[in-house]
Amino acid sequence: MSSPLVLLVSRSASRTQLYREALDARGISCLAISELKEVALLASGTPLSGILLDMPVLIKASPGDKTATEDILKALPSAYLNIAPATDSIKLLTANDTQGIAKSVDEFAELCKGFTPRMVRPKDRYPLHLQALLMTTAQDSPERTVTLNVSPKGCFLFSANPEWQLEQQVSIQFIDLADTAPVIATICWLRHWGTGKHHVPGIGVNFTTISESQQAQIIRLLEPLQPH
Repeated sequence: MSSPLVLLVSRSASRTQLYREALDARGISCLAISELKEVALLASGTPLSGILLDMPVLIKASPGDKTATEDILKALPSAYLNIAPATDSIKLLTANDTQGIAKSVDEFAELCKGFTPRMVRPKDRYPLHLQALLMTTAQDSPERTVTLNVSPKGCFLFSANPEWQLEQQVSIQFIDLADTAPVIATICWLRHWGTGKHHVPGIGVNFTTISESQQAQIIRLLEPLQPH
């Protein structure tokens, strides 16, 4: 039986070696890369059992590169890594708890061993900030918000409202678009306020009713943000 394969993103050769040795000792194979922008390509063509991100890589990564990895972090066991300067011990923090929570390298290794390897194709969404009025059919007044990322098929909107639920239908008025008619969307995932460190609360939605002119303008706005 082959060892689980984990993608490791770390720029430092010495830190990479320390991480690799820790994973090898726990029966985990490691595919090491140095740039966050390489993650999407490798994850879409290589069956993986997990992904580990060294914290210094995240500090220097662009918002677009970070956004491109969000779907991958949700689809695989994932964690952030750092090294304690005084002891050279590895510190681990779960990046996304969708596939389980790990507080140590040992716990992360167990998650990977119990996970069926998969390839992950990230969604075509990019950081784009559109001002919006968000509401349900039952609301009297809309919530003022902004998109954090957008694709032609959906978006992620900032919101600290604890009432949102999966599969709930919402109405979104994008006041930055030429056509400001309400777009109807369905909540497909959500992140409540206070869940996870350094994570923005909000809702991810799929557009169910959107005009051709609105979708065309969104595609035009996204073109300069896409890698070429």
